[in-house]
Amino acid sequence: MTPSPFVTWVEPADLGFNSAHFITYGNVCENLHGHNFHTRVTAHGDDTGEGYVLDFVALTRLAREICQTLSDRVILPATSPVVRLTEEDGLVKVESFGKRFWIEKEGCAILQIPNATAELIARHIGERLTDALHRENLAGGVHLLEVGVEEADRQWGFSRHVFPQ
Repeated sequence: MTPSPFVTWVEPADLGFNSAHFITYGNVCENLHGHNFHTRVTAHGDDTGEGYVLDFVALTRLAREICQTLSDRVILPATSPVVRLTEEDGLVKVESFGKRFWIEKEGCAILQIPNATAELIARHIGERLTDALHRENLAGGVHLLEVGVEEADRQWGFSRHVFPQ
């Protein structure tokens, strides 16, 4: 891929979300815990004729809408081979490696990811953002979309999304 001549990057202070999650690794399920996640979005591409790849305001608006769906929620991995989610009476029961807890369903963000890592949360946001850019006809000049999620100070997970040309 030829490097794109332009880059649009947004990382406003309020582009983020407060959520709880846990990850699994080996035979371990972490305790449920929360973060003030921050989000960064970078679009690489060509001049759309307006002198930019993508309008800052539109990119920020779409990314913020997606982040708001995660805010004040418990992020759960729907496709994990080691996390079992069952619903009953408005509650989600979570089981993994001997740990169990119940969460109000309305307080959950059940994502189509195998683990609730920063990288996979970034992938979720990037997929939704890609769909939104296409839906609003804003993807024309974009070659590559990169989404970063900061879980803790200077600890980022990134996901890259290539746009067909």
